[in-house]
Amino acid sequence: MAKQIDTTKSMVDIAEIIIRQEGKKNIYELLEQITTLKNISMDDTEKLTQLYLDMTMSAKFVFCGNDTWDLKENNLDLWDKDGSYFNQNDDVVEDDEDDNITVDDYYIPEENELELDTDDEDEDVEKDEEDDVIILEDEDDIVAFEEDDIDFDDDDYNEIMDDYEDMYDK
Repeated sequence: MAKQIDTTKSMVDIAEIIIRQEGKKNIYELLEQITTLKNISMDDTEKLTQLYLDMTMSAKFVFCGNDTWDLKENNLDLWDKDGSYFNQNDDVVEDDEDDNITVDDYYIPEENELELDTDDEDEDVEKDEEDDVIILEDEDDIVAFEEDDIDFDDDDYNEIMDDYEDMYDK
């Protein structure tokens, strides 16, 4: 540690000061330095976890790989690049099978070129229509009624509706 650090500051502020002074830092070494300064046990996982979460949520720190962290302001050149910069150029293997593709492989015939057997479709429709027909043999089976013929009690209906409304008013 190059300079004296004010231990009354928050752990995130202390982490920022340490990284600002020393540069990129291994997260485990950083946690150890902070716990030493703040007189916290390394076994206090609750506080260490909270520190880690605060570091990631503060948007001041950036993970640099291999457990090392740095300040985001020290890596602005990387933040200005788009995602393709980070893609590694792996050797591209091309298949030789695709070299033999012709236009005919993608040819779709026009509707008028297709030969359709429409006679079979007409027969299927006629069979379906025959299945839908219901023949009533006895007209006596049909019973006509009017709404007035139904025995309906308004009081029963009102009680049912009141119970229904009470269920949803609660």
